[in-house]
Amino acid sequence: MAEMYEVFRFIDQGTRCRQSMDCVEGSLLIYYLRDNPEPEKAVLFEWFRQIGKNLEQYRRCKNGKGYLYLNPYSIVVTEEERICLLDPDSPENEAVMKKMQLRAVREHFVKPVLSRKSGERLSADLFGYGKTMQFMLAYTDPIPRLTRMEEARMMRIIDRCIGNRKKRYDDLRQIAKDLPEIHGTERMHIRRMRLLLLFMAAAIPVGIAVHTAVEQKNMEAAELRSAEEEEKVRRGQTTGEEERAEEMTEEVHTAEESKEAEKGYTAEEYADITSKELEGLLLENTAEGNERVLVLGQELERNILRSLAAAYEREEMTGEAISAYARLVEIEERREMIENAGIRKMKLEAGQKQYTAAVLTGEGILEKLGGSEEIQELIKEYKARQGKGEQDEEPAQNQAEEKG
Repeated sequence: MAEMYEVFRFIDQGTRCRQSMDCVEGSLLIYYLRDNPEPEKAVLFEWFRQIGKNLEQYRRCKNGKGYLYLNPYSIVVTEEERICLLDPDSPENEAVMKKMQLRAVREHFVKPVLSRKSGERLSADLFGYGKTMQFMLAYTDPIPRLTRMEEARMMRIIDRCIGNRKKRYDDLRQIAKDLPEIHGTERMHIRRMRLLLLFMAAAIPVGIAVHTAVEQKNMEAAELRSAEEEEKVRRGQTTGEEERAEEMTEEVHTAEESKEAEKGYTAEEYADITSKELEGLLLENTAEGNERVLVLGQELERNILRSLAAAYEREEMTGEAISAYARLVEIEERREMIENAGIRKMKLEAGQKQYTAAVLTGEGILEKLGGSEEIQELIKEYKARQGKGEQDEEPAQNQAEEKG
């Protein structure tokens, strides 16, 4: 049910930003998702971008001061399905602010340690941003569903936001660049996409483990119920234990059915199924079919090459591994993946005492990325070894010629 809330409005003026207050009719994000659990995927990702933009605009208006309150209770979805940040200081929003003080909300969305330093204030906003996106993904079933690549990318983004990765974000605008681009809102054929995604899962047995949406939903839903239960108990209302038990039972059955559906196929069968599906899309001879082949084919190539490169390296097939990493550097779109593939290629080349090749690889990647401290350090190290390596090779070649 829509209510009135006091929110921030932001107006960009060049590099500056001006803030104003507005009273809008809408729903808190937590209640909107409860009542609308199947949003369009394009809308969901647009909201991710709007939340990040609102945070960035707030910080610019406040000279770097953090918002610090970001969670599903502090975000309003307007009647026009636009995202606004709640004004935490407005007396009109006092009832909502009390909900934010619930222990379950604080423990999940507020960064545990916070100092007054600027970097820590940004870290707190990033933490709340990451946790809020995590909640939105876990508490909804977008239409169409996220592909496995999109899930993996979102997990990486969230981990960088909440500090689960060594490489963290230092600017909110970086997140908008990393978010997957979702074009259109058409429903994809579920069986077709399911088989394609299952094959991709079989093709990449190594990498980051991604929690399933069902597991995350159970966790997030339990925390939400805990938060709402505290509030209800305080007001002397019924907790509705029987209804929640039925909901949890249904979620468990859903998880079991999902696991059963994914059994019974070998990696070879996935490959054959995927090949036939791609051929079927080509035979349609439509712009949409061709676009799907291009998108899926390119993502499959990247995933398979990552697995091949890792397997070649483990089996000490160095030449093949170097070639695979070289191709990855060419076709990868994400900065982090380009950097990782380039570093692996450089180290393999250096392991073969091909220091000149390693330096050239590093310089090419720097030109592509614009900068990387680790690659610069490797270039410096391998340049120092270049002369020594070549001097060591000359006596060996002379000895070989004398023996000949």
